[in-house]
Amino acid sequence: MSELQADKTFDRSGVSGKLKIVLHDISGTLLRALGTIERRGYDYRDVHCTQRVDGDFDLLVHIEDLGGPRNLDTLCKQLERLYNVVSAEKIGRRKHAEHAGAP
Repeated sequence: MSELQADKTFDRSGVSGKLKIVLHDISGTLLRALGTIERRGYDYRDVHCTQRVDGDFDLLVHIEDLGGPRNLDTLCKQLERLYNVVSAEKIGRRKHAEHAGAP
């Protein structure tokens, strides 16, 4: 295996869960949010977007770990820094949530 291939091998932490992301505008913001999730080492399995009464959009994303940060709070903070993202929060329960980073 080459050195480049070895760098792309991740240990899955078992972290999975759902995120609720509120967006001001869907144009471009959806792609930035999903791209951020992928670049941070997660894969999205289910994406559902609905428009709210106030004009914003609720984006519900089910994610699974591909070797990214083992803390979904960190991912939420990174998503909130994106332009037109109002908020990002984890919802529901995660597998291995208690001590995902502990041995």
